[in-house]
Amino acid sequence: MTTEPKIVLVVPTVRQECMRQFLDAWEPEFAGHELIVVEDNPERTFDLRSSAEIRHYCWADIDRELAGNRWIVPRRTDCVRSFGYWLAWQRKPDMIVTLDDDCMPPASGPKGFLKAHWQRLEQGGSADAWVSSTTGTIPRGVPYHARQRHSRCVINHGLWTNVIDYDAITQLAQSRTATPVGFPDQTIPRGAFYPMCGMNLAFRPEIAPAMYFLLMGKDWGVDRFGDIWCGLLSKRICDHLGWSVNSGSPTVHHARASNVWANLRKEATGMERNETLWRIVDDTVLTATTVTGCYRQLADALARAAAKDDEWLQKVAAAMHLWTDLFTIVELPSRAPQMTCNRQMEPEAVR
Repeated sequence: MTTEPKIVLVVPTVRQECMRQFLDAWEPEFAGHELIVVEDNPERTFDLRSSAEIRHYCWADIDRELAGNRWIVPRRTDCVRSFGYWLAWQRKPDMIVTLDDDCMPPASGPKGFLKAHWQRLEQGGSADAWVSSTTGTIPRGVPYHARQRHSRCVINHGLWTNVIDYDAITQLAQSRTATPVGFPDQTIPRGAFYPMCGMNLAFRPEIAPAMYFLLMGKDWGVDRFGDIWCGLLSKRICDHLGWSVNSGSPTVHHARASNVWANLRKEATGMERNETLWRIVDDTVLTATTVTGCYRQLADALARAAAKDDEWLQKVAAAMHLWTDLFTIVELPSRAPQMTCNRQMEPEAVR
């Protein structure tokens, strides 16, 4: 008998009506699962009802839980969801799933979405281990069957239909010339990076210390690269530890296009850095044998690479260290977060 995986979902939001539509659409899929909603406001401003077990947080909860380190969770940006990842990890799940509040079930319906994410993690990653030295024939020495490496998959990157995750420049170009888009199921090759989008993502809790969406938003002068650079850092660690990352299914229907001109302004300050940051990560020699150890080595590499006047990168490196500290607490504090659902339930303390 197969045991159903324990799943915790994380959704950041600031829009009451959008969140209600989201819950209505996903009701059949989320029933019986735990949902952590991180409202990007100083206080909770609305109530939520669902057959899912909802734990509803806001800035006040971040401030209370993280105290003097609360600054590492940025505000007025989807990167506020990092707080939800930490809370989800504490629930000891088998899989953490995050969605944006404007991502709706695919046309085929919501049932099976979470199962599909779990199956993609469970099937693991595969990659060619042998390359032929010729074309048109296979020379002597190449195995007949066992030509691939298989590894444990810890991140499954789901994709999106309707509104594609373009950067602003590409979005403007696509408005003139439409290009067909495919959504292949693939294992991202070892040594290669990929543009990780946080709209539809599943991961195992052991990689959670690397799933930190960096300092973004108005307070930090950089935006819309939090998930991208989280994917960069986590993929480097996965490669080092022998884990794989899958991408493709299951897809969601991304319903809402953000303002292209606002996106262009937000992305402008990070575009040049995006051309070079990956090289720092790629060139860093990792020797640690744990996710937290590797993440700290990458943080140190970013700190060394930061110019004296690059306050943002210096702060990011410090925030990365503080983030991993959250995962090294031996005994977690108990808390009673607000939980709402259709039936009366007592808040369960996190142990």
